[in-house]
Parts: sequence; structure tokens; C-alpha cells
Amino acid sequence: METLVTTTGTLLNSAADVFDQVVSAASQFESTLSPAAMSVVKGFMGNDVLSAGFFLMIIGSSYTFFKDMIVGYYQEVQSWFYVSIVVQDGDQLYNWLSDWISERPLTKSIRHLSAKTVWPENDDDLDYFDDGEEERPKLVYAPGSGTHVLYHMGYKVSVSRETPDQGTSNEDSEQNRILKKDSITISTVGWDMSLLKMIVQDAMDKSYKKRAGKTTIYSTQPFDNYWSNAETRAPRAFHSVILAKGLKEELLSDITMFRKSARWYHDRGIPYRRGYLLHGPPGTGKTSFIVALAGHLRMNVCIVNLGISGFNDKQLNQLLNSAPRNSILLMEDVDAALVKRKAGKDQEGENNVTLSGILNSLDGITAQEGSVVFMTTNHIRKLAPALIRPGRCDRKLLFDYADEHQIRGMCLKFLLSRSASGQLTKDRLTKDETLSEEVDPEEQARMDIYDAHVHEVAEQICQKITHKDSVTTAQLQAFFMLHRESPDTIVDAIPGFLKELARERAALSTKKRLRRQREERMKARKEAEKKKEKEAKIAAGETMEANGDEDDEDEEATSECNTDSDYYEEAEGGSASVFGAKNINGEAR
Repeated sequence: METLVTTTGTLLNSAADVFDQVVSAASQFESTLSPAAMSVVKGFMGNDVLSAGFFLMIIGSSYTFFKDMIVGYYQEVQSWFYVSIVVQDGDQLYNWLSDWISERPLTKSIRHLSAKTVWPENDDDLDYFDDGEEERPKLVYAPGSGTHVLYHMGYKVSVSRETPDQGTSNEDSEQNRILKKDSITISTVGWDMSLLKMIVQDAMDKSYKKRAGKTTIYSTQPFDNYWSNAETRAPRAFHSVILAKGLKEELLSDITMFRKSARWYHDRGIPYRRGYLLHGPPGTGKTSFIVALAGHLRMNVCIVNLGISGFNDKQLNQLLNSAPRNSILLMEDVDAALVKRKAGKDQEGENNVTLSGILNSLDGITAQEGSVVFMTTNHIRKLAPALIRPGRCDRKLLFDYADEHQIRGMCLKFLLSRSASGQLTKDRLTKDETLSEEVDPEEQARMDIYDAHVHEVAEQICQKITHKDSVTTAQLQAFFMLHRESPDTIVDAIPGFLKELARERAALSTKKRLRRQREERMKARKEAEKKKEKEAKIAAGETMEANGDEDDEDEEATSECNTDSDYYEEAEGGSASVFGAKNINGEAR
């Protein structure tokens, strides 16, 4: 049967080639007609130029008609003898199948390839970072757009990659980017789908095997309504994130209990969802903790960028409800996204995510069951009460400036000769020694003396840097990394470090003050313009219309503000339970 199909296809292709040759001989078409026919056409057209144009039009129309007919007939015959599976971009299977195809041996008949660079994964061998040589990516080739032939288990498999035309106008292009997607079609001769199903299953199995024990980071791009695999990395060690004493363990226990309580939620009619809000100054470890938590729980991370250009409520809802299973949904800096939305709501192409859209996506009737949502913010007071009420944000935890526990822990983390897990590192071994679990007794004694000295240095640092200095863990990390090879001089460097931080804060405060003054001037200018416009309308006898416009503006402003003012008054009145801003002992931080 395969021979029959191949022969039929060959005959049809030959017919198309013959017809192409006929078209290439269009210049000789006129000479094939009888002089009488030519004279009739020339007499009707009036001159030779119009006659030539007429014949070219006939030839072009005939060529298009017969070629489409031949191609359609070929596809119809092919559908009788071929089985196929189509996978569209936007589904995880598309990436899995693309990787599977790129790993197949390429046949010599493939003339169009797509190329990409892939960095080698050396998670199990960290020595390649220390060799002093520039790391080079690996080039990976795969069949490009069009139809190609590959072989799997001795069988011929056709692979067709199609990229639809996205249109020309901006409006059409934006819509087509959402509706029209790239696709991969795999087909083979016969009526049995088992071979194609085996290929799809093999692609999925290899993808899971490659990602086993690793954390996959998913993200999305402008105008896309599906998740793409942005990065697969080795899980970050959970002990490497140092938070306030007991905070990390409290969060881990809470989310672990939630993941074991699906039946409990179902029996009581409670939506099986859990939301967390991590708030505090930037650089206090909010995102780092979430990534480390995902690695510790063998979960993936889906990053939702609410401030991305062209993003809207519909896409947000689709993304949250199509997130890969066993994933943490992370919405970073939600306060900044909503502020940007208000500032640019009238500008074309700006972000179109609204507060109501976020609320509906989080707990609407289509919200995904079993989802774990983390939101982060630097300014909790800028968030609407509806966004952070229980049911949407079940836990609100403050990530504050580093306290004594964190300062001491980070000092030991960067200066000790052993990592927090107890495994030996190469930092304090001589270049002639190799890393192993068995260390020379003299070297062990030397490291013990050094570690004891580091503990003394850590206590001195805790006396020099306190929680009142408002130092973040990110700033501490930069400081300790700079002095990790010189623990004897690190204490003397602290005054300069704190003075530099104070200088940076003063510069930032000045910048904010100037920006606030500029905004106030712009606001006053706009109010003056509105006042002049109102006076002009009154002078023109349009008082009623002016009042109507003013009422509409007041209503819009009231709608945007919602109940923020009441929320701020409650917060300033000392209600710590609104924010959940308590430490592990229940004291307000």
C-alpha cells in the first residue's frame, strides 16, 4: 500500500512539474495559435500589448486553477492512506515533540533547518565554573517549516511544521497571534495510530525524565495566552534561604498541610485553593524563598507578569486556569502592576489588567482547584482590601529587614568552610587537594580552628549591624560575598558599608521627593486647566453640561479609589491583623 501511495504522489508531482514547464514556455504560447485566432484576438483588443496581457492572464489563471486542483487531489489521496496527529503551540506537548524531533538523526533529504543554542546542563558537576574558560552553548538543529521525513524504529514518519500567516495590520496581527498558532503534524502510512501514539508518549517520557528532580520555571510573553518553558534549573537548597527565625518552617508546614487536605476541603465545601501574600521591602528574599520552596516540594513555578504590555483580564484568566499541575502561581509586585494600569489606562497598547479581573481569576467559578498562589508586594497599603481578604490571601507574612538571626546565619553561610548542609566545600582546601568526604586530619583541624574564629566574627558583626540599620538580606549577601575571603577584616569594613547604605537611601529619598513635587505641579496645572475650561463653559451658557461632566469625573474617581481610604485609616489605627504583620511569637513587627 505504501508503494501505491508513493507512486500516486510521484505521478501527481510529475504532473505539477510538467505544468510548471508549460508556464515557463508562456512566451511561446502566441506562436502555437493559428494566425486566424491571433488576428481575432488582436482585432478585439485593439493592439498587440493588450493581446499579450490577455494571454498572460489566461495562462496565470489556468496555472493557479490546475495547480490547486492537483495539490488538493494529492492531499485527498494522501488522507486515504495516511494517519496523523496535530499538536499546536501553546500545549506542553508542542515543546516536548519539538525537543524529540531535534534529537532525531536528520536525513540528507532535509534542506531547510531551524537552529537554536542550548547551554549544557552541568548541575552535577560545578567544576566547569572554575576552569577559567568561556562556556560555549551547543547548537541544536531541527527540521524547519515545511514537510520532512524522519525514521523511527525503521518506519518512515512525515513531520510537517506550519507557521500561519499573521496578517499585516496591527489589529489583525494582535488577534492572529492569539488565534493562529504554529503546529506540528506527524503522519505515517497506514490506518494504525499506534506508532504515532508511541512517538508522542516517548516525547513526553523523555521530557519528564530530563526534568526529573529539577524546578521548571514557566512564563508568558506579550499577547500569548499560554505558558512557555522559560527555564529548567536545579532546585535551590531550601536551607540557603535565611528568613526570620521560624518563618520558613511555618510557611513550609502550612503549605504541606494544604497539599494533603484535598478531601478535607471537598467534604466541607471549601474551595481547594490557598493564597499567600509576602510583603516587605525589596531585597528581603520573597521571590528567592518561593523558588526554594518550589524546589523543596518538587513543584514548578509559573510567573505571571501583570505589568506586561498588552496583557488583559481574559488572558490572565486563561493563564491561571491552564497552569501546569503541581505548580506555584507567582504574581510579583501586584501593587506596581495596578498602579501602572491606572497611570496608563488611556494609552493604546498598555496593560489592561483590572482589579476585578484579578479577583475573578483568583476565586471565580472557573478558578483552578488545588492551586497555590503567591503574591508579592513592597507596599501592602497600596493593595485594595478585596484583593487581600481571606479566601484570596489566606496568609499574609512580613519579610522585614534582616534581624540578628538572619545576620548571623548569612555570615556563617558565606564564611564557614562547610556549607549549612554539612557537605565539604572547596573554599578552604588547598589547590593540591581534591574534594572528598575524607579530609586529612591536619586539614580538618585547621578548618575547625577557622570555623571557630568565624563564629566569633559573626557575633561581632551582629553587634555592629542590627535590625534598626534597615539592611536587607540582598545587601548583606553582596557585602559578605565581597569579604568572604577576608573574615579578619570584615568587621572593620562594616562602618563604611553602613555609611554607603545611608548615602543610597538619602539619594533615593531625594529622588522620590523631586518626583512627588513634579507630580504635584502637574496635578496643579491640570486643575488650573480644568478650572479655565469650566469657566469658559459657564460663560458660554453651558453650566448644566459642565456640572454633568464634573459629576462623571467624581464618580469615576470614587470608583477607582473604592474603599482604600477606609482601609488606610484602619491600618494606621494599629490593626496588625489586617496585614498579618506579626513575627513568630505573635508580636507586631
